[in-house]
Amino acid sequence: MSNHRLFLICMVIAIMMIMACFSGCTSSQTEQKKVIVYAGAGLKKPLDTIAQMYQNEKGVNVTINYGGSGALYTQIEQGQPADLFFSADWKFIDMLNNASKVAQSKKFLKEYVVLVTSKTGEQKGIVSAQNITNDNVVVVVCDPSAPIGSYSEKVLKKLDLWNQTNQKGNIKARPGTVNQAALMIQNDEADAGFIFSSTANLYGLAIREKYPQSLSGDITFGLAVLKGQNEAVAKDFMDYIVAHQSEFTQYGWEPYA
Repeated sequence: MSNHRLFLICMVIAIMMIMACFSGCTSSQTEQKKVIVYAGAGLKKPLDTIAQMYQNEKGVNVTINYGGSGALYTQIEQGQPADLFFSADWKFIDMLNNASKVAQSKKFLKEYVVLVTSKTGEQKGIVSAQNITNDNVVVVVCDPSAPIGSYSEKVLKKLDLWNQTNQKGNIKARPGTVNQAALMIQNDEADAGFIFSSTANLYGLAIREKYPQSLSGDITFGLAVLKGQNEAVAKDFMDYIVAHQSEFTQYGWEPYA
C-alpha cells in the first residue's frame, strides 16, 4: 500500500472520529437542555404559554405531564422521571420533601373553591350551594385524589351539605381532574359543580358562590425542584415561572403572600 493511500485512510479515520466525538458532545448538550414538568391539570393554559416563551428564549425543551396533583405525586414517588412539580396542593410537596426528593420548593399561588352552574343549572334556579340538594339536580364533585375534590368535600361538610347531597344521590360524577369537571359544566352534562376560581374563569363559567379558605382549608399551589440530574435547569424554569406570575393572576389566582 502506498504511503499516499495510507495517509488518506488515516485522514478519513481521523475525520470520522472527530465527527463522532462532536456528535456525542452535541447530543450530550442537547440532553441537558430539557426539563420534565409534572403539573396540576388546571394550570395548563397559563403554563403552556410560559413554557413556549421559555423554550423560545432559552432553547430548552419543556415537556409537561398534566393530571390530578395526587396522581402525579404518586408517579413521582414511584420513581417516574420528573424535574419540576407544580402542585395544586402543597401537602404533596411536603410529602415529597419528607421523602428527601425535593431540592428546593416555593409556595406560589392561592386559590378558592367556587360553585359554578351550567345553562340547565341556571334554569333550575341554582344560585347557592343550598340548592344542590334539590330534586333532580345533577352535581359534579371531583375525586378526592384531585386537590379540588378534597377541598370541595371540606366546603360541603362545613356547610352541612355533604351527607344530604350524597343521600339524595345528586352527586353523579367524580372526575379525576378539575378540567374534566369544568368541561362537564360547559357541555351542560351537569347542573352544578365545584371547581377552582381560576378554572371557572378559564372556561368562562358562571360563578354562583366563592368560598373562603375558612371553609376549604388553605389552598396553596407550589413548585418543587426535584432531586436529580436536571436540578439547575428545573430551578431556572421555576424562577422563570415565578417571574411571569401575571400569566396566572389574570385568571384569578392570587399571589401567595
